[in-house]
Amino acid sequence: MKKWIWTIAIILGFTYLFGTPAFAKENDPAVEFAKAITRNDYKKAQSCIDQDYVRIPEIPEHVSAQSYQLVPSPISGVQVLMVNLYDEKRKTERLAYIWELSVNYGRITQIRVLYEGFNPLAEEARLIREYQYKFKRHLLAPTELPFKKVTEFHGYIEEDSSIELLYRNDEINGFFKVKASPVTVDLDRFKFDKDDVYYTLKDGTKALYRVNYDLGYELRFQKNGMQYMLGIGNKKYLKVKYKPETLLKIANSMV
Repeated sequence: MKKWIWTIAIILGFTYLFGTPAFAKENDPAVEFAKAITRNDYKKAQSCIDQDYVRIPEIPEHVSAQSYQLVPSPISGVQVLMVNLYDEKRKTERLAYIWELSVNYGRITQIRVLYEGFNPLAEEARLIREYQYKFKRHLLAPTELPFKKVTEFHGYIEEDSSIELLYRNDEINGFFKVKASPVTVDLDRFKFDKDDVYYTLKDGTKALYRVNYDLGYELRFQKNGMQYMLGIGNKKYLKVKYKPETLLKIANSMV
């Protein structure tokens, strides 16, 4: 995996310095395939691949390709396709996906997905890496969520060494939030109400569930010098109700 991360970095650097290389010629199946993809002409794209062995990776309907670049791979007979989409929020193009194309006998015989920028969780992974590199702290991330699909993801890093990850889901009309920061006070200091309940996670970590919280559902725990707050909200607008077990399941996926 590390090898391919470096490969992508080298490819992006090469493209930035020199643009699309000259080897990408007309009538090259990779070029014809790339043109078809950016025109949303999937019939033409299918004609460029060996359909007995290759399937075009699924692209979400909301992702509309705007431009592409083909760059060389260190492997003979392989090209790397980078496709950009137009980001309405940022009002600029951004990288949508990177595919590795193997070409033999005038057909694309393999497509390997190296990067999916249209996946909301790709930004989550980038932000976590940035935090860990900047502050030299290991960060626990959830592998379980309170809903099946993440409609949108936002996150940010503060100079006080805290990070916030926000996952939104339109179906429940709400969000799930993780806020992490270095421990400064004991967990007991966050027991604001006599009804708040302590739980024990699967590894023995103590967690505190906030029972009478009007804005949402909230659970806190501390591990390896970091404090984590998990929240589901806004309770007033949510279309579903949650129990403590939901947040406990998420917390257990982190420890």
